[in-house]
Amino acid sequence: MELRHLKLVREVADKGSLTKAMENLYLSQSALSHQLKEIETHLGAQLFHRVNKKLILTGAGQIVLDSAKKILSEIDKTENSVKKYVNGDKGLVRLATQCYTCYHWLPTLMIDFNKEFPKVDIEIFPGVTENPDKLILDGELDLAITSDHNDHPALTYTELFRDEMMVVVPTGHEWTKKPYVEAEDFREQNVFIHSYPIESVTLFNQVLMPEGVKPKKVMPIQVTDAVLQMIKAGLGVQVMARWMVDPYLSDNNLELVPVTKKGLFRTWYAAHLNQPEAPAYINNFIEHLKCNVGGVCECEGEC
Repeated sequence: MELRHLKLVREVADKGSLTKAMENLYLSQSALSHQLKEIETHLGAQLFHRVNKKLILTGAGQIVLDSAKKILSEIDKTENSVKKYVNGDKGLVRLATQCYTCYHWLPTLMIDFNKEFPKVDIEIFPGVTENPDKLILDGELDLAITSDHNDHPALTYTELFRDEMMVVVPTGHEWTKKPYVEAEDFREQNVFIHSYPIESVTLFNQVLMPEGVKPKKVMPIQVTDAVLQMIKAGLGVQVMARWMVDPYLSDNNLELVPVTKKGLFRTWYAAHLNQPEAPAYINNFIEHLKCNVGGVCECEGEC
């Protein structure tokens, strides 16, 4: 049995004739008659009695009709749910950022985003810092803010902004008198990183390793607030994206110093599945990321 057979039984039972059923099924009377004969042959049972030019359900027909109503109703619900999901009426954005536990930009983003999509929830995965691409491909994440661009054919990387990586030092540190620091300056320093492997850390793969410089000590700390407290105490330094550190500079206990004369920059992306019919709220959320995280708004004031 196919869905067209179930629709036929439902319409004929409701209208009482093939002629009237034609209006909703958009098929000729002969085509409907052929389908009815087809399903009756398949089931080995007559579904309608023909009484005074009217089609009346048999006992077997009633069984089929009861099932048809349930099945077609579930299909209608599924189609409506998918349409609402695609149009952004209801959904979920599961989000992670690479490397840091900084979400100071999130409250403003959520307020703006929820004005347009009040039924879309945002779920944060703060522990996800490595290989978010795999989690997106596995269906465990919807979006990741990342500086990695792996060109996976199943993923889309939407550029958010380009930001400078700067070394965070305590107020009064000797480096604050320099216009910038170079690789050699790190040789006698304790350097905090977010996590290993060391080759994945921007400071190391772009500045220190090419110059053959090894810091005095390397210490991984994954919580932003904790590492900044360590820096304030004079226990080490860390190179971080400026947009992540800016909110912490107001207490005047931390300062930023450029790394190398040319500066150290990274481009940030929103990584997500390459879906031809992605929910409308996904693209909207990415625009809000540009506005609230990168300060680059392309939504003409609507963000």
